[in-house]
Amino acid sequence: MANDFEVTVPVRASADAAWTLAGDPARVHEWFGPVVAVTIIGDERHAVMGNGATLVERLVDRDDDARRYSYEVVSGIPGLTSHKATIRVAADGDACVVGWRQTATSDDPDYDIESRLGAVMTRGLEQMREQLEAAQ
Repeated sequence: MANDFEVTVPVRASADAAWTLAGDPARVHEWFGPVVAVTIIGDERHAVMGNGATLVERLVDRDDDARRYSYEVVSGIPGLTSHKATIRVAADGDACVVGWRQTATSDDPDYDIESRLGAVMTRGLEQMREQLEAAQ
């Protein structure tokens, strides 16, 4: 059971270009398929999912120099007792690596966030990579 994990993808684009897309919390719907619309209200992101559900996430930490930001799910996932995710972009020469880490706890002792989200997160980062590399 993994409730603290990270997925990463290498991207043949500059870290600055990747951060322009990955680092904008309002643009997650552009590269993460399950999210169809986003509204930012103060420090909250309201992410509308394809099934109509809305996740409310609090943007809790941002460091543009380090190219990372974190958010916590406030509501929208039943049984979740805590959640924090971090999106980061690390330079790698003329390219970069984009990472997405999730840490969560639940009132369900069998909860496993990696089995629930790992594959879909990887697909999202791969979609981001395709967009960024096509723009080169």
